[in-house]
Amino acid sequence: MMEMEHAIEEGVLALVGEFDSLQQANEYALVVLAMNLDCWMQMEAEGRRYRLYAERAFRVAIEEEFQLYAEEQALPKDRRPEVPLYGSGVELVLLWALVLVFVFINQTESIEDEFCSSSLGIFAHGEWYRAFTSLFLHGDVAHLVGNLLIGGIFCVFVAHTLGPCLGWAAILASGTLGNFATSWMHYPDPHLSLGASTATFGALGLLVGASSSVAWRARSVRRLGGAVLPLIAGSILLGWFGAGGGDPNARVDVLAHVMGFGVGVLLGLAVVLMRGNVQSLEPGSL
Repeated sequence: MMEMEHAIEEGVLALVGEFDSLQQANEYALVVLAMNLDCWMQMEAEGRRYRLYAERAFRVAIEEEFQLYAEEQALPKDRRPEVPLYGSGVELVLLWALVLVFVFINQTESIEDEFCSSSLGIFAHGEWYRAFTSLFLHGDVAHLVGNLLIGGIFCVFVAHTLGPCLGWAAILASGTLGNFATSWMHYPDPHLSLGASTATFGALGLLVGASSSVAWRARSVRRLGGAVLPLIAGSILLGWFGAGGGDPNARVDVLAHVMGFGVGVLLGLAVVLMRGNVQSLEPGSL
């Protein structure tokens, strides 16, 4: 206690909040701890008030976080964003991996020619299935392993956010629509592509879109933090692999990656917004 009082006198610690109850003081102390910062609590002997102190250098940031937290708590319950965590859907990830490996083992040039994404095949011959089936084909072992490892991680995150079944449906939809949009942008020029990386970037887009949708519903800039990590990850992946890693001979479909990511963002926004609207109409929510 003496060390704390000395730090206050020396100006090392600054007052960031005063509270009438211990419960409220603990609540805001958790907000500070969630920022990975330390805080100290002091109780007035006479007034039964609780003072919260933190390092002076972080006072402004803490006070801004307190204001955002108070505004969020003041919202009606039906407007408070709930972000449930679902199961990882690891069974679906393993199923996806087994299917990709099985297809790769049995893949031939004739299968690639018939089922890869093709601008001419889709738009000139009406072979719409190619935008979907190309997600299961890969050029070589490195291509397959990269999509299994990197894609599997982000697909688990999507399952946690949207639910395993809905999440995987959105992942496949973003990959399919991304391939379709890529072929449309190349048509009438011939363009061929294959690989699950369009769906991998779609998964990243879903995470960005879902986080942005939650932030919009809450009217909270603070909630946008959940979109930053997948956005950074997508930029790193696009820089490392999306541009061919600097290899002029690398056959990397950058446009497909960008299209998959963009479609994923839109689907992530739509899914969370529609889910919130449905929940607000449930009995007892009015």
